[in-house]
Amino acid sequence: MIYPYIFINGDILPREKALIPVYDLGLLRGLGIFDFFKVWDGVALFAEDHIERLQYSLKVIDLNTNANDQQWMDWFYQMIKINEADRAGFRVVVTGGYSEDGYTIPEQKNIYLMLHHLPANDPKQYEHGVSLLTSSYQRDIPSAKTTIYIQSMHFQPQLKKAGAFEVLYHWKGEITECSRCNIFFIDKQGVINTPKNGMLKGITRKQVLSLAAQNNIPLVEREIYLHEIPDMAGAFLTATTKGVLPVVKLDDQLIGDGSVHPLAVKMQALYQKRVDEYLAKALQAQAM
Repeated sequence: MIYPYIFINGDILPREKALIPVYDLGLLRGLGIFDFFKVWDGVALFAEDHIERLQYSLKVIDLNTNANDQQWMDWFYQMIKINEADRAGFRVVVTGGYSEDGYTIPEQKNIYLMLHHLPANDPKQYEHGVSLLTSSYQRDIPSAKTTIYIQSMHFQPQLKKAGAFEVLYHWKGEITECSRCNIFFIDKQGVINTPKNGMLKGITRKQVLSLAAQNNIPLVEREIYLHEIPDMAGAFLTATTKGVLPVVKLDDQLIGDGSVHPLAVKMQALYQKRVDEYLAKALQAQAM
């Protein structure tokens, strides 16, 4: 369910009146980036990190909006307030703008902000872990959060048929990322390994890297290949909506003994603690 008010280029409109012309380059050419974060207790969770990544994505594909970090933050909270959002998903979309010839990129880019309700996470996924399917694929601009999700959408029927949670991409055998999250493997020595190339660096991933360093948990960013999977003892993925989610199977192959690794459970607990601390600090600042 979409919340009642949507932001379009500085105007906040009722959902039923929030219309855009069909000559938006995001529709015609797929020229757009987006970001997505959770609103929890009325707080934009890790908003500063999401704005930093948003600005980076805009820079990478040359979509200048002239909006600074504070302007984005103000827009976020205007939308949270007018929609009276307590717990929601917040989507930011920036497209190449309106182009009458369907190709030329105009100076004015389009900015859309919208919120929607988030379903509750399934506790069984954290208790038993999830499975992934692999696909040889690399996004055109991996470091930017673009709106092009053709491969991911194409894979939906296969995921449903297999009962799998996500697609894990690799390129020439080198593991990069999932379609909507980052991946971590735990080796038999208890070291967390995560890809360092060819992926979007997620905000939850960033938190996990920081938490591992803070808690003296060994973690390395390196090239990881499919042929190494039999030597791994566990795995987990990180995502905005899922936090730290254990992975127990890749295609038809169990990871380790096919059970949730204790270190994945520990990282989820550490991540949840950081979320709680961020929320408490933000709510205290709002009350002042």
